[in-house]
Amino acid sequence: MLTPEKINEKREAFKDIVRTNNLDGLILADIEGLPIVSYLQEGMDEDTLASTGAAIFTAGLMAISDVKKRGLEQVVLHSPDGYLIYTQISDDYILGLISPPDAKLGILKMIIKKVTEMVNE
Repeated sequence: MLTPEKINEKREAFKDIVRTNNLDGLILADIEGLPIVSYLQEGMDEDTLASTGAAIFTAGLMAISDVKKRGLEQVVLHSPDGYLIYTQISDDYILGLISPPDAKLGILKMIIKKVTEMVNE
């Protein structure tokens, strides 16, 4: 469980990670789609990104189940303007990473791993 102090600590860490890695944003939401922590470019809606992440994961889990596969690790949305990657990082949380179009998927996956470890501390 994230305490208010831990949430503030994570928000500062998200800010640093976004700025250092030239990302457009990071958002941590609960599995129900409620935003917990975020650092996003101006104009991005935290509530929409959180609820969308939960909905996408629910739909993805149903699709994975229908094709007799197990589990869902990530959903990657790619547009000409960049990536939006949702990753379930625990039973309770989904992480959303928003990147510009010139980002490399391998680097983004490394960032997701680092953020996952930091959130799960």
